[in-house]
Amino acid sequence: MLPIYLLEDDDVQRKNYIEFINNSIMINDAHMKLVLATATTEELFSSCVAPEKGIFFLDMEIGDNNTAGLEAAERIKKEVPLAQIVFITTHDELSLVTLERRIAPLDFILKNKGIDSIKKSINNDIALAQNYYDNFAHHSQNLFNYRIGSRFFNVLMNDVIMLFTETTAPGQVTLITKNQRSSFSGSLSSIESVYQNLFRCDRSYLVNLENAVTYDSHSRILTFIDNSTCKVSFRKGRELLEKFEDRNVKKQKTGPHNK
Repeated sequence: MLPIYLLEDDDVQRKNYIEFINNSIMINDAHMKLVLATATTEELFSSCVAPEKGIFFLDMEIGDNNTAGLEAAERIKKEVPLAQIVFITTHDELSLVTLERRIAPLDFILKNKGIDSIKKSINNDIALAQNYYDNFAHHSQNLFNYRIGSRFFNVLMNDVIMLFTETTAPGQVTLITKNQRSSFSGSLSSIESVYQNLFRCDRSYLVNLENAVTYDSHSRILTFIDNSTCKVSFRKGRELLEKFEDRNVKKQKTGPHNK
């Protein structure tokens, strides 16, 4: 689910944009949700907690600050790697500033063009963003991306063995690959929603079955190519066994003797 955030301090305009956004989600059958519509940048950033992606509709002028939306966009670009920014503003003279500051907005909607034009632009932007994220999701399945502090990293999905969490380190995810071990802030649920090729074998583990070698259904222990192991929950045992057997059948069909 792709989150949408709206920053607009005019109550009437904010109400209109909420309606336009929700209608556009329905019209485009978009896998999105408007999670926040606020009048302040403070509430925007207090509610927007470390997302990896999102669409941000930002009024450029908030209160007496003519560039509040611009300043918010700069921070969003640093903190949300896959953010799409849409400005809704009367300040067309600031469009060049967005280029100078390398914000690269998805769109720059001018309020003085009228409510119907704004409605059409919001609908088009949601459709465009949906297409962008669909394409990204397709290509990103070959890479696993994560962030430590302000630095972004990616590894080949083929190298990923497992990700897990520990009760002694809440909010931290440990990544095990063929060549490295890393820890970063996050949750398995959010990772699972993005990387659907990973399998949730237990509430504390996400695994790459392509790098699993054996599964003991009696002890419910899954073993990987690096000899690491993890426990499989009773509830997930049957599903994992079916996936594991399907994977082995596919490998046999694509083996050298079948080429």
